[in-house]
Amino acid sequence: MSEESINGYRMYYEVQGDGSPLVMIHGGLGGGEGSASMVQHHAGVFSGDYQFICYDRRAAGKSETPSGGYDLPNQVQDLRALLDRLEVTHAHVLGSSAGGPIAMRFALDYPEMIDSLLLINTMSYNSQPERRARQNELDNLLSNEAAHGRTSAVEQALEARQPTLRHDDPDRFSNLSQINLERFDGIVMSIRAYLDIGESIESRLAEINMPTMIVHGDADATIPVECGIDLHQRIPHSEFHIFPGAQHGLMANEPRRMANMITEFLEELTIRQG
Repeated sequence: MSEESINGYRMYYEVQGDGSPLVMIHGGLGGGEGSASMVQHHAGVFSGDYQFICYDRRAAGKSETPSGGYDLPNQVQDLRALLDRLEVTHAHVLGSSAGGPIAMRFALDYPEMIDSLLLINTMSYNSQPERRARQNELDNLLSNEAAHGRTSAVEQALEARQPTLRHDDPDRFSNLSQINLERFDGIVMSIRAYLDIGESIESRLAEINMPTMIVHGDADATIPVECGIDLHQRIPHSEFHIFPGAQHGLMANEPRRMANMITEFLEELTIRQG
């Protein structure tokens, strides 16, 4: 594990194992625990055969909350700068949820660096219903801050995302609330940056020509399965898998099934290319 200035902010990242690099980009729009869950569930599984790489994005996990740089092109540069720092010239790249647009844009901007692309419960961020949902989240966050104060606004936003967390795990609710309170400005800038994505990814999805696997749960209420279907229809020759009854957060909620599917995809890819 390391922490250093990369592309203008103090980035926390972890590298474990040897072999072909496998980069995992966590979800969330600022705040939260960053890549901790990915490391917990997947580092041990993949570091035996791959160089497992995870990092905390701006205003997330153990990374700092810089005053700017949240636009998608610059977040792509965050990843590029990290790989340059690690002297990684090509990798399998996985993007989960809000990590997906970074992975897709990286694949579009640097196709020569992508061995394969894995898109887990994510979307292009051009779906109007989902854009409205994110805009409503931002509007509610800011209006609650103005009416009730920042602490209350953060707690209400967390409850909206995870309605049972305060009751089920009050300590974790308190911890996440404190993290998000400290990262409030970064959360606001992150949401605005993703609202600005528009059709910049969707209009170019047909350009993605590397091996691509898309996985979605059909009970996902955060990013509906239709968003995954749309990616599959727009990305040529992509694989698409549905987890029946699965909700959002497959990397954390279905870690064994996801690890098996990722392993099978990468092994089959090695055989085909070998």
